[in-house]
Amino acid sequence: MLRLMLLRHATAVPQGSMPDFERVLSEQGQSEAQAVAAYCKAELLWPDLALVSPAARTRATHRALTDQGLSHGVRFEPPLYSMQADALISHLQQVETGVRVLLYVGHNPACAELALALTGFGDRYAAMRMRTDFAPASLAVLDFDCADWSDIRQGAGRLDRFRTPEIQ
Repeated sequence: MLRLMLLRHATAVPQGSMPDFERVLSEQGQSEAQAVAAYCKAELLWPDLALVSPAARTRATHRALTDQGLSHGVRFEPPLYSMQADALISHLQQVETGVRVLLYVGHNPACAELALALTGFGDRYAAMRMRTDFAPASLAVLDFDCADWSDIRQGAGRLDRFRTPEIQ
């Protein structure tokens, strides 16, 4: 079984306040990032590898996880900044064998679209919430009944949980 954790970056400063790639987390976003990191720690949601968009706000969101003692491999990959859901699926299918739990820290709309595209079954109430609003610092956890990332497909994931900053 493989597990994919999809984390949208926490709330950033408003668009237009600085170049988009350099936007940092707002005070609210810093609190959100710390809260999702504490949740991951409490729920033992530790990845083997994290794929992180190199934008400032995704790096800061990810850093909150490592500040909680998260120890894992990490790759900051420039294409993740602008990849759409279909390209992300192809990218995830290239993840090396041996990675059982993968964390993706990215942006919307791609993060939400990826979660929806991969979800085929699971917690239906969580899926309804996920369809409604994939807010900043939201975390979707999907499980796949396969042994290799090349085998993940649209609609094949089981939504284990969906956590938003408001719903603990």
